[in-house]
Amino acid sequence: MQTDVKSAHRSTAGSFYVGRTRLKAFIITPAISTACTFEIRDGSATAPVLFTMDITSQTVANSTYILIPGEGILASTGLNLTLSVGSITGLTVFYG
Repeated sequence: MQTDVKSAHRSTAGSFYVGRTRLKAFIITPAISTACTFEIRDGSATAPVLFTMDITSQTVANSTYILIPGEGILASTGLNLTLSVGSITGLTVFYG
């Protein structure tokens, strides 16, 4: 079933969206010279992890686009960003 796709952007940890949705894709730009590990969680900073990604240290802030296959990853209560290592310049999520 298709739904409208929306987007949200953050440069720090926190909530992208509150409510049931599916993570469809995202674009991440890590901070320069800092390795990064981030998680997309189901609604809050302590909720179950839906997606985790490690990004190596970079000398140039290269953006990475990730398309989630199929219908995306179901988030029952929302989309929340946590950073366990490093920092990011920005993360844009596409959901719906």
